[in-house]
Amino acid sequence: MSEAILVSGGHMIDPANGRDEKASVLIIGGKIAAVGHVTEADARNHGAKGKVYKLDARGLLVLPGLVDLRAHMGEPGRDSEETIAHGAEVAVHGGFTTVACMPDTEPAIDNVAAALFVRRQSEQAGFAEVVPVCALTKGREGKELAEIGQLVEAGAVAFSDEQRAENAPAAILRGMHYSAMFDRAVIEFAQDPELAGGAMNAGYECTLAGLPGIPAVAEELAVSRACMFARETGCHYHAAKVSTKNAVRALKRAKKLKVRVTAEVAVHNLMFTDEVVRARYDTNFKVFPPFRTPDDLKWLKRGLQEGVIDCLVSAHRPVPPHEKEWEFGRAPFGAVGLETALAAAWMILVGGDVLSPSEVVAKLTINPARVLRLDSRKGSLTPGHDADVCLFDPGAKWTVTPESLFSHAKNSPFLGTDLKGRVKATIARGRLFEF
Repeated sequence: MSEAILVSGGHMIDPANGRDEKASVLIIGGKIAAVGHVTEADARNHGAKGKVYKLDARGLLVLPGLVDLRAHMGEPGRDSEETIAHGAEVAVHGGFTTVACMPDTEPAIDNVAAALFVRRQSEQAGFAEVVPVCALTKGREGKELAEIGQLVEAGAVAFSDEQRAENAPAAILRGMHYSAMFDRAVIEFAQDPELAGGAMNAGYECTLAGLPGIPAVAEELAVSRACMFARETGCHYHAAKVSTKNAVRALKRAKKLKVRVTAEVAVHNLMFTDEVVRARYDTNFKVFPPFRTPDDLKWLKRGLQEGVIDCLVSAHRPVPPHEKEWEFGRAPFGAVGLETALAAAWMILVGGDVLSPSEVVAKLTINPARVLRLDSRKGSLTPGHDADVCLFDPGAKWTVTPESLFSHAKNSPFLGTDLKGRVKATIARGRLFEF
């Protein structure tokens, strides 16, 4: 492959630079060299040597490479779920060129060696760049703080204990104090672990299904407390996988008070409700947080419209097929999402007149890049930034089937769903992948 690629004929949407127009992108040496009306001759002027590979993007949207705030790779410790290398390859099939790897591995990503391991595996794989979100406390136990300063030097893009087993308010508060010193966000999981036991959303549908419920108040309590801690410490708090209306309200109040807070929602939580969970009784619909009520879903969309929820995430969590075959109450939570996130978000939000195309792209690119402090080289098509590009066909229709998913794991609530919009090519740090 030539070191120079000219992507031309497509319609560019780059919210970070206010672009929504027909434009070309010139890539040289793994970096964005020029954007706009660019010709092959311009490539020579920018120092391109040898052949320029011309990529025809007519009929496609040219987007910045997508940035995912939340993916669970399994490695180290649970390589049978997914390795970093395979997860990075799955990501490019969905248009993601940067993926934040959560620290709920065995052992946890709570030390310099573990953080460097993630980065090394990512570099060797050569697909999407996988960056480590490191544990806030050692072993994610909520007791002794991890070496936050050393982890930042090792490449930690944020800190989180993910779904720790026990409540740990004192550790969260201390961790926020230290994280603020190094300008890193704390991604606190939006659930109180002492209240969040159960298999699906607590309420009418849960009662009919005969399953233990996860109450919405478990989320509202955790979000409200973390907002207060952020106000106290000045730390950037990022609310993970918001799913309830009162959590959206709590975040909205905090933003009005100028608290440093951002939030995300998993794309699949915008599609399904607890009524579907009871009707289908399929473990592919067992996700955490659970699918909530239609009223919650309306508030999530409202939160996206008002800017209360800043980011969309895949919440990619592969589960081995035999474990999803267990009975509903025992089966693990989780759904794969890297390959369906963009198409589903486009169908639900753009197709449903909830957000504009530019707003959806922003919540999948520059906004998460800013949360991860990567916006100096990720999330936009700015000359000098990493050559990360997603070519998306918004009119392509496809049905999600096990065969249509590249991921080894097939645990998706979208199985059998007709989606409109599909990634046709991804360029990750100058390396082209066509599908």
